[in-house]
Amino acid sequence: MSKSTPKSRIRGGWWHPAAIVLGILGLGWFVTWLFYSIDTNLPGPETPSFVTDLGNWNWAIAGVLVVAASLIASSTAPEPEPGASLGWRYAPQLMVGSALIGLLWIVTFYTISNTEVEIPVITDLGNWNLVIGMGFIVAAFGFATKWE
Repeated sequence: MSKSTPKSRIRGGWWHPAAIVLGILGLGWFVTWLFYSIDTNLPGPETPSFVTDLGNWNWAIAGVLVVAASLIASSTAPEPEPGASLGWRYAPQLMVGSALIGLLWIVTFYTISNTEVEIPVITDLGNWNLVIGMGFIVAAFGFATKWE
């Protein structure tokens, strides 16, 4: 009788330490620059000089860090077991939610665009609100491809 050793779970994908670190750094860089670039008069430390010297390159740095994290996560993801479902369990909910957020974003922008109402972020972005709303709608199509 042979003893079967318990199969250790292969950790990879978004559980890979490099993907986690780069993803957190990228999101942290994005949020930091977002708060330092918007004049909100929030209490806190002064803006670090290296961040202000980079200017709009901060968006690119945050994007590169997040893309690098995604590439590491996708390249280290374990192979699925034969016969296992490849779809995402929450794909339908994410698809509908993303489409509704995009639609509401665009409708809100168009509704307040010619009025005196000011919503802090939406009013400041101007026509970029259309890009953001359409981005959510395009993401909904991406989630639809993961629906099995």
